[in-house]
Amino acid sequence: FPTRRSSDLFPSHDNADNKSNPIPWYTYPATEFLEHLDFSRMTVFEYGSGNSTLWWASKSKSLLSVEDDKAWYSKIAQKIQAEKTQYFLKTDKKEYVEIAQQQADVFIIDGSHRRACAEHVVKIAGGVMIVLDNSDWFPETTEVLRSSLKWIQIDFHGFGPINGYTWTTTIFINPKRHQELVYVKKLGSMCGLKQVSLEDKLC
Repeated sequence: FPTRRSSDLFPSHDNADNKSNPIPWYTYPATEFLEHLDFSRMTVFEYGSGNSTLWWASKSKSLLSVEDDKAWYSKIAQKIQAEKTQYFLKTDKKEYVEIAQQQADVFIIDGSHRRACAEHVVKIAGGVMIVLDNSDWFPETTEVLRSSLKWIQIDFHGFGPINGYTWTTTIFINPKRHQELVYVKKLGSMCGLKQVSLEDKLC
């Protein structure tokens, strides 16, 4: 599969919206969904860094992110707001996976060793949400999260930044804490379809 850190394949990774704000390298439908939610009182843990790190730092109460690629770490570290984000380089697989030792409201699995990360997260996750990017590339990882947690699974398939192909970003929502997801604006359709709420989806 293509790698998000291949400078030979992708000379520029500085994807941004029309206001020059960084956007995550998730599918556009997933990012659109996340943009509707208020994460300002939530803590976030992220495996794998990038524009998503900058995006989550701007949205969340606090963020801890871990990276295992030294060159990529150096690139992203220059853009990090240290007062809101703890950013670590862990090149050893065990250290990388097990750095997530505390509860977080949101877990992001979007870097190396995704299945091992998922297996670790299900042992400690009691949060609100887990985001697994490229879930169609990692069906076994998706199954670990689905079968272990039995949370609500929402697949967002489509195009996203940088790439000329479609993929899937999957979001798992904890049914016991879904009431904590607060919308900053109502979900709606560009085509004029009826607006829906998360309560509608869960009932």
